[in-house]
Amino acid sequence: MASTLDLYIDTSSGQLIEGGSVLGGSLPTLTRNDTYTLRIRLLQKLANGSYDDITTTGSNLKVGIGTIEQEPSAGSFKLSINGTTSSAIGYNATAISVYNAISNNVSTVALYGAGDYGSYLLTATQPNTAMSFGSDSFTLFPTSSVLISTRRNPATSVQAQQIVKLVRNPIVYSDTFTTTSTAGQIALTKLSDGSTTQNETYELTIGDLVRGGSFALVFGSNSTTGIPLFTSAVSVQTAISSGISTVTANCSVQDNGKQGYIISFTGRLGLTNITTALTLDSTGIQFTPLKQTTLTINTAEVEDAFADTSENSITPTIEIELTEDGTPKTIYQGPITLRKDLITAGSAVPGDQTSYYTKNESDANFVSRTGNVGFYGTTPISKPASTNVVSALVNLGLIANTVTLNEQGGSFPTVALTGSAITVTDNIPFVFGTTNGSKLGTTTSQKLSFFGSTPIVQPASNNVVSALVNLGLIATSVTLGIPSNVVTDWTSNISATNRYLADSSAVTAVDWNNRVLKTSSGVTAVNWQTGSFGSGSTVVTISSGSVAISGSYYIAMGTDNGAFRTLSTMASVSFGAVASNDQHYRDVVVTGAAINDIVLIGLPSAVSAGAVIQGVAYKTNTVCLSCSNSDNGTINLNTATYRITVLNYA
Repeated sequence: MASTLDLYIDTSSGQLIEGGSVLGGSLPTLTRNDTYTLRIRLLQKLANGSYDDITTTGSNLKVGIGTIEQEPSAGSFKLSINGTTSSAIGYNATAISVYNAISNNVSTVALYGAGDYGSYLLTATQPNTAMSFGSDSFTLFPTSSVLISTRRNPATSVQAQQIVKLVRNPIVYSDTFTTTSTAGQIALTKLSDGSTTQNETYELTIGDLVRGGSFALVFGSNSTTGIPLFTSAVSVQTAISSGISTVTANCSVQDNGKQGYIISFTGRLGLTNITTALTLDSTGIQFTPLKQTTLTINTAEVEDAFADTSENSITPTIEIELTEDGTPKTIYQGPITLRKDLITAGSAVPGDQTSYYTKNESDANFVSRTGNVGFYGTTPISKPASTNVVSALVNLGLIANTVTLNEQGGSFPTVALTGSAITVTDNIPFVFGTTNGSKLGTTTSQKLSFFGSTPIVQPASNNVVSALVNLGLIATSVTLGIPSNVVTDWTSNISATNRYLADSSAVTAVDWNNRVLKTSSGVTAVNWQTGSFGSGSTVVTISSGSVAISGSYYIAMGTDNGAFRTLSTMASVSFGAVASNDQHYRDVVVTGAAINDIVLIGLPSAVSAGAVIQGVAYKTNTVCLSCSNSDNGTINLNTATYRITVLNYA
C-alpha cells in the first residue's frame, strides 16, 4: 500500500521536529512490501527559536535503512589483485587467515579497529609500489559489501596500505531526490453552474504544502488585489466586492472548514448561468520546499534482515545524509520499526458486510397484502380477468383512466397506417417476430426494393449485378468484372469437384487435391506433399566457388531430417572478471531452441584478447554462453551485446 512519509529535520541538531508524520518524536512503523513516498523538509533553528527552511540548491540527499556499520554473520568473500583471485575468505576470518589467502601480494595483514573481525589493514610488500585490490562479496550473508579504501599511498621508503571492511548492505537505499510537485496545491474549482434553481458556486482549496503568500481572483478584465493566505471568509468577500466592480455586493464567501473557501454568486447574479468564469491567480503563493524519493520495502536485504532475526518486526536504523559543497553530513540517524505484511499474498480480504434494514427501510419495502398491489394512491385490487392492457395500467395507477392507446383489445391483427409519411425517431428498431420471424413485403411474392427502384418479383436470373440493380443498391451502369455476370465459365477457373484452380485455357495451375503446383504447360513443378521438384525445376549442387542461378527457381534448405529453421536474438551479457584458465557461464533465453541444435555466436565490436566465446543449447528454450580465458591474466568482459543464432531442426 503506497503512502506518504513526511519528516521535518533540524539540520543543526540532527533531531526530528514534531509535525508531518512524526508524532511525539517517534517515526511511524513501516510494513514490508509497502512503498512509501519519503518527503523531507530541511530546517535550521534561528536565534529567536523559530525554524526556517535551508537552501538545498546544489545539495544532494541520501537515505538508507539498515544495520549501520554491522558486519555480515555468515558466508565468505574474495580479494583479487594483478589478475589473481584469492580463495574464499570466511566472514569472521582472523588477520593471519586473510594473509595466507593473499600472502604473495602483501607483507602483513592486521585487524583494523576495535572489532575481532570484519576490518583488515593490508600493507604492500615493497615501498614505493602501488597496491590496488579488488573484491567479491561471494556468499556473505546477510547481503553485504566489501569496501576497500586507501589508507596510505606509496612513496620512497613508504609501503602502500589499504583497508578492507565488510559491511552489511542497507535494507533500503535511495539517493535520487526530486522537488515535491506543488501542482494542484491551491485550486479554484467550479462546484455548480448557475441555473434557475441554484447559484453558480466555486470552491478554493488549499493543500498542506501551501505555507504563505497571497492570491488574487480574476473575473473578466477585473481582478482583486492580493488576498493574504488564510485570511477570513469576510475579508475575501470584501476583497472581491472592492476589486471586481461587476460582482460588487453580489457574492457570498464562506469558510469550507479546510482552510479554503466556498464562493457563490448571489443578488442580481444569483440563480443565473454566468458565462464569465471566475479564475485564480496563485503567482504570489509560497510553498514548503520538500525533497522526495521513493522507498520500496521489498528488497532482498529486507528478507535477509527478517530471516536473520526470525522475528515479526525488526528495528533497524534510518540514516539521512546531506552533501553540501562536496562535504557529506549525517543530518539524522535513529531507529525505525519494520513489521511483516499484515496481509500476505493469497490471503482472503474480508468484504464489507451488508447492514440490517432500519425500521423505516423495512416498512417502505413491505407489501401489506400479497394478492393486491396498487401504485400512486390507487386502491389495490385482485388480479383482473381482463386482457385489456390499458385497463391493467389504469388499475395499477401507472396511467390516467382517460388515456387510450388506439385499440384497447388484447391483440392487434391489423394496424392501418395512413398519411403522407410515417416517421420513427432515431435508434428505434423494427422487430418482426422474435422466434421464426415475420414477412416483409407488398404482396405474397414478397417484393422488395431500395433507393427508389421499382419492386419486382424474385427473378430467375443468377446474375448478381442484375440482382443488385433491381434492388436499387447499385446503378444500372455499374459492372463487377464481366458485365454479364460476376464469374463466367466457372468450371474452367475453379473446379470444386476436381479441386483445382486453372487459367483461362483450362490448364490446371494449383491442384490442391494432389498438393502440387504446375507450370503453364501443365507439368508438375513442385509437390509439397513429398517435398520434391518435378521436371521443369532444377536442383543445383554447390561444391566450391559460386553459382549464378537465372530464372525462377526454389532453394530447399534441407529436406526430411536436414530441414532446419533459424532462431536469432540479441542479448546483453556481462561475463565480469574472468581469471586465467577460468570460465564464466551465462544463460540466454532463445524461444524454440532444443538440445542438439547448432549455436552461432555473433560477437560485439571488441572482445578482450584470450577470450573464447561459445554457445550450446543445453535445454529447451535456453542457450548457455561460456567465456573461457586462455590468457595469463584476468580479463574483464563487461556488458556487451551478442547475437545468438540457433539452427533448429525441430
